[in-house]
Amino acid sequence: MSEQPRLHHLLDRLRRGVLLPAEAEALAGLVAELEQHLDDAAGELAEAREHNNRTCEAVQERDQLRAENVALRDGLAHCRHKPRVTELEAEVTRLTAGQCTHTRRMCDLHHTAPVTDCPYPKCVTARTTTA
Repeated sequence: MSEQPRLHHLLDRLRRGVLLPAEAEALAGLVAELEQHLDDAAGELAEAREHNNRTCEAVQERDQLRAENVALRDGLAHCRHKPRVTELEAEVTRLTAGQCTHTRRMCDLHHTAPVTDCPYPKCVTARTTTA
C-alpha cells in the first residue's frame, strides 16, 4: 500500500488536533478507499467460503457414491454366484449313499459303511472283503 506513510501522517495530525481541512478531505478519501478494499476482501472471502463448501459437498458426495458402488459391486458378485451355489446345494441334497460318483470326498461324506453302488475303492474293498 503506497499510501500508508501518508495515512499515518494524516492520522497523527488528526490525533493531535492539527488537521487542516484539505488534509481532512484527503484522510476521508483514504478511509473510503480502505473501506472499499475491505468490502472487496470480504466479498472474495465469502466467495471462497462458498466454493470451499461446494467442494466439500462434492467430495462427500463422491465418497458416498464410491461406497455405494463398492456395495453394489459386492452384491452383484454375490448374486452372480448364488445360482451356482443353489445348484450345488440341491445336488448334495439329492445325492444319497451309493450315488457318490463325482468325488471321493463325497463318498466319505455320505457314508462310512460300504454301499453297493459306490465306485470308490473304500466301498469296493469293503464289499469284497465282507462278501
